[in-house]
Amino acid sequence: MTEDHYPIVVVGGTAGGIAAAVRAARNGEQTLLVTYNQHLGGMMAGGLSYTDTLIKKSRAPLLDEFFSSVRDHYRTEYGQDSRQYEFSEDGYIFEPHVAEQIFEEFVANEPNLTVSRGYRPTAVTRNGSIIQKVTFEAFDGDSTLQVAGSTFIEATYEGDLMAVAGAAYRVGRESRSEFNEQFAGRLFTGIRGDRYYPRAAVGDGDDSAPMDRRGPLHVPANKQQGDLDIVPHPAGLTEIYPESTGEGDDAIQAYNYRLCLSRDPETRRLPDEPDGYDRSEYLEELDEIIESGVRRYLLLRYLPNEKADMNSADLPGENHDYPDAGWNRRDEIATRHRNYALGLLYFLQNDDAVPDEIQSNAREWGLATDEFTDTDNFPWQLYIREARRLEGRTVFTENDARHAPGLERTPIKSDAVAVAEYPLDSHACHTERQLGSEPEGFFYASQVTRPSQIPYRSMLPKTIDNLLAPVPLSATHVAYGTIRLEPTWMHIGESAGFAAALAEQQQVPPADIDIRELQRTLGESGVMYSFFNDIDNSEFNSESWIPAVQYLGSKGFFDSYNALPTTKLTRSRAQQWSKNTAALLSNPGKEPTALAQELSDGEPDTSLLTAGDFLQLLRTELHENELPSSVLPSDLEPNDPISIGHASVICYRILRDHGGSK
Repeated sequence: MTEDHYPIVVVGGTAGGIAAAVRAARNGEQTLLVTYNQHLGGMMAGGLSYTDTLIKKSRAPLLDEFFSSVRDHYRTEYGQDSRQYEFSEDGYIFEPHVAEQIFEEFVANEPNLTVSRGYRPTAVTRNGSIIQKVTFEAFDGDSTLQVAGSTFIEATYEGDLMAVAGAAYRVGRESRSEFNEQFAGRLFTGIRGDRYYPRAAVGDGDDSAPMDRRGPLHVPANKQQGDLDIVPHPAGLTEIYPESTGEGDDAIQAYNYRLCLSRDPETRRLPDEPDGYDRSEYLEELDEIIESGVRRYLLLRYLPNEKADMNSADLPGENHDYPDAGWNRRDEIATRHRNYALGLLYFLQNDDAVPDEIQSNAREWGLATDEFTDTDNFPWQLYIREARRLEGRTVFTENDARHAPGLERTPIKSDAVAVAEYPLDSHACHTERQLGSEPEGFFYASQVTRPSQIPYRSMLPKTIDNLLAPVPLSATHVAYGTIRLEPTWMHIGESAGFAAALAEQQQVPPADIDIRELQRTLGESGVMYSFFNDIDNSEFNSESWIPAVQYLGSKGFFDSYNALPTTKLTRSRAQQWSKNTAALLSNPGKEPTALAQELSDGEPDTSLLTAGDFLQLLRTELHENELPSSVLPSDLEPNDPISIGHASVICYRILRDHGGSK
């Protein structure tokens, strides 16, 4: 057995794990990344090629860098006017091998980062609340690796490290009553209005239309998400059916493989009949296949170079023992999902019961021979949508992703380190249906989901101080639906990397770092942890109020998603912000959602005031004769009218430099 020591050890070659490891290394810390197989990127390079994000602006540096690298690849390889570049949609759509290549470049370019591939954690040595070392065993062969470290980051989909370490975790669904979640527990739903189909599938069967002509994006009126700077997501209103008891259980949502298919004869390989093929499994779906058409039934979403991302072949209920199972059983489950997906394609392309037109359409698509070249053109990553979830120092729930009472935004988290925005959703948990419903457990709650803040405490186990879990973090089954997206995991993972590096610099475990300093570092590094409609986070270097607004957005200074930084400060807001600043200095634990709710209380005084007036209000509330001149922005004089942006900078500097929440 070999034994090494690294200050920071990241387990899991997922996109979130890579972001955590690369960020910690870039911030100067020797970091080890341990992966389960020889490939990097998890689902983001394993077939899920259509980025699931509604935020199309800067939110985290490494995520921005990934999208920029995708754009550069297609621009350089094919040209600015090429179909390939157009299909990449500004870097958000990509072929699997392109994503993996970018992740490989990420890790190769970091001299402080070492990668050990093909190992799983099997034992942990702890001293009370501190993990001292982790033992890893190779998937192939008998070699073991023992690693001591200061900070450990759990970035596997399965949550294996935290389980071996003895951290409390959850598997399955909470009851509706446990956290008062509308979509919790046993659930039957339907989509009232327009059923959601990916934009790329619009026009199914019309082969005369170019692949990039996808039709209009229709968003039903009852689904509009309001005046938000996010991509409207097409879906009807999720309707809850009778017999949805809300009872909790150990069920988790279905898994599948995201196949990369090609329609180019030069790179298309039709699959053979897989082991264990049983045509009867697919016959019962034939009517729906005929009604939907091949592209819609397979949920094909187009990629560059005549390829498509296939998102079908779920097997609800057949994965429920996966989270806590050993690797032999996990491999059995993965093989079953592999053969089922290949069997579906084989059935559509060859079975006599399938109409000729459907067969012909299906045979246009085959496994892409230039993808997954060392795994027989089949993805090496099973889509583990949900497994173990940490039971942390706070639990992120459905209500954290919905409007807070009295606010025009979700509840505010004083220790926010990232944002989530994708609709709360779950694939089916069982095959059972009611008349007209989706399979049991399916929901798609886009009509109620709003951009939310991810609290740092949701990454912290209750009884372990030097472990962070940015991927299987502490959330309910329902709430995990807005978190379990690869770009969101990259975002959270990078924040975990910042935290790990800060812990090493402060020589404390991650549970004891100064949250105020972490948030300051995040905001001043371009990481979004407070979503606003009117902020372009990429301008954080040129606009001093952007880090300030990010910070104040986690402290109760805004009651909506509009920061209005160039709007003049009113006396009502100035008075409330002065009180908020004083309250946070005297009581750092003051609940920020309550502070934000106070902003709309009473009759507003809309009279304007100068920077000097605002400083006087602050001095009065803080009981200070003078405030340091450094709190005043350099481009602002005391007699100048003051904007919300300038006021944000002043409050931020006072809280940053003179106190605040740890």
